[in-house]
Amino acid sequence: MAKKLSAFTIAATYVGTVVGAGFATGQEVFQFFVAFGLWGFLGIALASGIFIFFGISVMELGHKLKAKSHLPVIQAAGGRMTSTIIDIIMTFFLFGALVSMGAGAGAVYVEQFGLPALWGSLLLIVLSLATVLLGVSRVIDSISFVAPVLLTSVLGLSLYTIVTNPDAFLANLAWSNPAAAAISPWPLAALLYASYNLILTVAVLAPLGTMSDRRSLHRGAIWGGLALGLGILSIAAAVLTLAPRVTSFEVPMVAIAGSISPLARMAFS
Repeated sequence: MAKKLSAFTIAATYVGTVVGAGFATGQEVFQFFVAFGLWGFLGIALASGIFIFFGISVMELGHKLKAKSHLPVIQAAGGRMTSTIIDIIMTFFLFGALVSMGAGAGAVYVEQFGLPALWGSLLLIVLSLATVLLGVSRVIDSISFVAPVLLTSVLGLSLYTIVTNPDAFLANLAWSNPAAAAISPWPLAALLYASYNLILTVAVLAPLGTMSDRRSLHRGAIWGGLALGLGILSIAAAVLTLAPRVTSFEVPMVAIAGSISPLARMAFS
C-alpha cells in the first residue's frame, strides 16, 4: 500500500501549486491587494478563507470519488457536458500559467542578470515539463520541497524589509494606487485572485484526495490556506513598505531583495 501523505506535505503541495501560478514575484500581490491600501489586507483575509474552503472541498470530493485525476471531480461538480467545458478552460489556464511563469523567469534574467529573457523562459519551461513527465508523485515531491523554502525566503525578506524601514512602513499605511489595480473594488479583486489561482490547483488537489485520510486532507487544506494568506500578507507588507519605488518592476520581490544586498538579490532570483 502506498504511504499516505502527511498534512504538512499536503499543505506544502497546495502552497507550491499556487506559488507557481504567480505569488512570489510580488507584482500580482501588488495589483490585486496592495494597490487598494489597507482595504487590500481585508482582501487577503477573504482570499485566504476561499483557499481553505476550496482546498477542503476539492480534496474531500477527490477522496470520496477515489479520483486519479481532476476529471471525476469536475464531472461530479458540473455534469458531463459542463465538465468538458471546464476541462478545456482549465487546460487553457494551465497553459497560461506556464506562459506567465516563463515570462517571470525571463524578466528575472533581464532585470537581474542582463541576459536575454528567452533563456530564462526556456529554462523554466523545460524544467517544468521534465518534472511533470516524471509523474504525479514526483510533482508532489518537488513542489512540497520548494514551497517551504520559498515561503520561508519570502517571510524572511519581508520581515527584514519592515524591521529596517519602520518609518516607511508606517508612512505608507495610508498609501494606495487604485488606478494600478487589476480590477475594482477590492472584494472582487480578492475573489478573482483566488479564482484564477484555484482553477490551476484542481489538477493537483483532486488526486491528492486519494493519497491520505480525511483528517490529514482537512488539516493540509487549512494549513495550506493559512500559509498562503501569511505569504501574501508578507509580500504585501514588503511591497507597501517600499512603494511606489518597487511597484514598477516586473518582479518587485527581487527588487526588494536587491535593496538589501546583491547576494540577497541573487539568492532570491
